[in-house]
Amino acid sequence: MDFNLSRVIDVAKKLNIDKTNSKVITVGGTNGKGSTVAILESILFESGYKVGSYTSPHLLHFNERIKINKIPAKTKEICDAFELIEKIRGEVTLTYFEFSTLAALIIFSKIELDVIVLEIGLGGRFDAVNIIDPDVSIITNIGLDHTDILGDDLEKIAYEKAGIMRESKPTVIGYNNAHKSIISQSKEIKSNLNRIDKDFFGKKKSDTVWEFSNIDNITFDCAFPAIKGDIQINNAASAIQAIYLCEGLKLKKDKTLLGLRNVIINGRFQIIDSQPKIILDVAHNTQSIDILKKNLKKYFPEKKFHAVFSVLKDKDVDEILMQLKGVFESWHISESTNERALKVKQLSENNFFDIEKPNIYDNIISAFNGAINSNKLDDEIIVVFGSSYTIAPILSKYNEQ
Repeated sequence: MDFNLSRVIDVAKKLNIDKTNSKVITVGGTNGKGSTVAILESILFESGYKVGSYTSPHLLHFNERIKINKIPAKTKEICDAFELIEKIRGEVTLTYFEFSTLAALIIFSKIELDVIVLEIGLGGRFDAVNIIDPDVSIITNIGLDHTDILGDDLEKIAYEKAGIMRESKPTVIGYNNAHKSIISQSKEIKSNLNRIDKDFFGKKKSDTVWEFSNIDNITFDCAFPAIKGDIQINNAASAIQAIYLCEGLKLKKDKTLLGLRNVIINGRFQIIDSQPKIILDVAHNTQSIDILKKNLKKYFPEKKFHAVFSVLKDKDVDEILMQLKGVFESWHISESTNERALKVKQLSENNFFDIEKPNIYDNIISAFNGAINSNKLDDEIIVVFGSSYTIAPILSKYNEQ
């Protein structure tokens, strides 16, 4: 990693992709970015707009990162884009993520898109995605993650996330109590802050209906997004407000509701109805683990759960595990194939496992099979979580069936 946008801007200018005529919505934050992008993409698509989206990381195939109208880009398109970047960059070095971002922008530039939705990969201020000026920015929430890079307190992290805001352009804040560094930066650049529960609202009315409203007297009832969890109301309300604020885009109630019903995203409390039932969740930090716990309690009260778990070594493993005290009947731990994976030997030596005895495996599939074998009753549930690299082998296994 090299936190300096000058190199990627230089290559983007040579490729003539540093600007776009499409409307741009950029989404940053700690958790909820991917879900918010998926909701935006779905509503815009159902509203008849031609929409491109760029997200990270992928679960099974790189193509998932770059979509046109919810369909992943073709491999040839991506390879052609990479070859063009390699040809144009000359002696300029680029990171993996910078290559990916430029490839997405090349693919988007070849199509007359109405809207481009971009997800920040890490931080915001120096993220490669931030070379493109958004018409509207969304910040989903701020949590402690990547502290070795972004800073060790929430205000420092918020300052980095706030780097996606633009002068005189609206910013949607999808969580309560916006951080001081975001507020002060918005005032400095005159970005119009739209804060949830102050300028727009997502109010749960029942288990199936919530109400969107804003201070401009737009109000209508919505179905819950297809992605499970009450937190998705915040994400959906933020997406709707962003579309409303984006000059040139029209918000239609019937198309908005259709978009919410048709949201597709893997790995966010994704339930696989098999025997036994399996839940896949990319939860990998304290905030997302808390949401996972709440969802388990809401959707499966009184059920018993078995954990399949691996995590990356740069996460707050102590805090993650302490949040999960007493939640699982059994633990099945391993390590992913990612180079940043925490070794299972080190994970197993965590003090948490002095009390909650783990079953230890060489790989995630073996851990998953072990959890299946520990499932003594038909209504017990396997929960696979800890990172995108943890759930990917299991998702692949079930996609092949």
